[in-house]
Amino acid sequence: NENLEERNEANTHTIKVQRKGLLVAEDTILGILDASFHALFVINEEGIIQLVNEKSCEVFGWSKEEMLSQNINMIMPPAVAANHDQYLKNYLKTGIKKMIGTQREVNAQRKDGTTFPCVLGLSEVSKESGLICGFIRDLTSEKQVRMEVEENHKLMLKIMDSSFHALFVIDENGIIQMVNERSTKVLGWTKEEFIGQNIKIIMPNEHAHQHDDYLKRYLATGFKRMIGKEREVPAKRKDGTTFPCILGLSEIDTNDGTKLFVGFLEDITVRKSLLIAEAEREASDNLLHNILPEHIAKRLKQDPSHIADHYENTTILFADIVGFTNKTSSMAPRDVVTMLNNLFSQFDYLVGHYDLNKVKTIGDCYMVTSIPSSEIDNDGCSRVCMFALDLMKCVKTYNMSGPQHGHLDMRVGIACGQVVAGVVGTKRFLFDMWGDAVNVAARMEQHGLPGKIQVTKEVVDNVKSSFLFELRGTLNIKGKGMLDCYFLKSATDKKLRCPAGRRSQYNSPHPHQPLPARSDSTEI
Repeated sequence: NENLEERNEANTHTIKVQRKGLLVAEDTILGILDASFHALFVINEEGIIQLVNEKSCEVFGWSKEEMLSQNINMIMPPAVAANHDQYLKNYLKTGIKKMIGTQREVNAQRKDGTTFPCVLGLSEVSKESGLICGFIRDLTSEKQVRMEVEENHKLMLKIMDSSFHALFVIDENGIIQMVNERSTKVLGWTKEEFIGQNIKIIMPNEHAHQHDDYLKRYLATGFKRMIGKEREVPAKRKDGTTFPCILGLSEIDTNDGTKLFVGFLEDITVRKSLLIAEAEREASDNLLHNILPEHIAKRLKQDPSHIADHYENTTILFADIVGFTNKTSSMAPRDVVTMLNNLFSQFDYLVGHYDLNKVKTIGDCYMVTSIPSSEIDNDGCSRVCMFALDLMKCVKTYNMSGPQHGHLDMRVGIACGQVVAGVVGTKRFLFDMWGDAVNVAARMEQHGLPGKIQVTKEVVDNVKSSFLFELRGTLNIKGKGMLDCYFLKSATDKKLRCPAGRRSQYNSPHPHQPLPARSDSTEI
């Protein structure tokens, strides 16, 4: 009996120890389950909740006591709950696992009736127990983040598509990851055709073969040849045609340590065409302004009809090389042209300096006038006289240089008076002048003396005491009879050396603007 009692006590102790161990194990498991980040349910074959963890209470809003012994369909929306018990019956009858052992996204319902998306994972505890364990992971935050990412992605795509320029995103291998709508319009491929292709498909052959090597070299050395810069390059469309564009490249460092490159392409075909047209127009304007006075060139562009104006007082100068025909008869043509170009280029500079109008050259004859104006322009006459004095200095300097074909002498004649001026013809425009004053100026040169500047009395009266003149005498001038003629000797007003308020259109942004033509001028 004593032995039996001892064995019973030992068995009882063992049972207590085992029960205590089971309780500890159970508490440990429950503690682990309560520490889980996800809601957990254990149900029996009839769908009755046998066990829940703390996360379930937090997620669904019921306490453990409220959920235990309740049907699991309490956490399901009505449409799903109605089918749940039947699903369990089908599984127990057929053994077909429609959801057990899998994970799927479903909607769950809280105590307050609100629903939320979640991932449900089901597993069978054991065949013998008939218990089923379910884990529920709330996807609300995940879905919100995913939605924000998708919205940001859509926004980014909209921003890209609203760009006026073609845009590409490529990876380290040059493979296109993203393009915008403008790229498809500019280059002709669809977005689907672009994605996954090497960016060199938009490059002419002579540039395409260098692209991959450039990327590899940059990734190896970090030397930025084009990244962060803009440059003009040719691009190729789907149809094989090429066009000029401005390429801008930038680099993006991603979170995973890889690099992406963004390229913007601006088609500058129209811009270049406009620049070329503008350059051609500017060249045409410059040529026109070299041929015609500025105000006449503007009038001719606005109205290409022939222009003929009458001016009351204009000063005309003719300059001619003495004995030009005899001197040049033994010279090579190239030497003749070189000699005239050297002299006349200096005269052209003086024309610009004194804001005068070069009419034309005829052989060795050089014709200059003041800018035609509707008012008496004594200043214009003074500037023509200064031009004549400096012209003679140019000839003197030329002779002092020891020219190959001997010294030159020039005769200069100046007159002033009424003229008719206009543009004649449609080819090689020439702003020419006609009238009695033109003829008299020509006669002053023809009847002049070598190295002298011969002028009429009207010129002397116009410039008053600003210059020193010498009376030559009275000459019989063809078509005019006897006229008093003078030699221009020098300038007495030193200010005339640098005409105040008179800056040439050749060296000033504010050229002298002539007065408009007389109201009774004629346009044919």
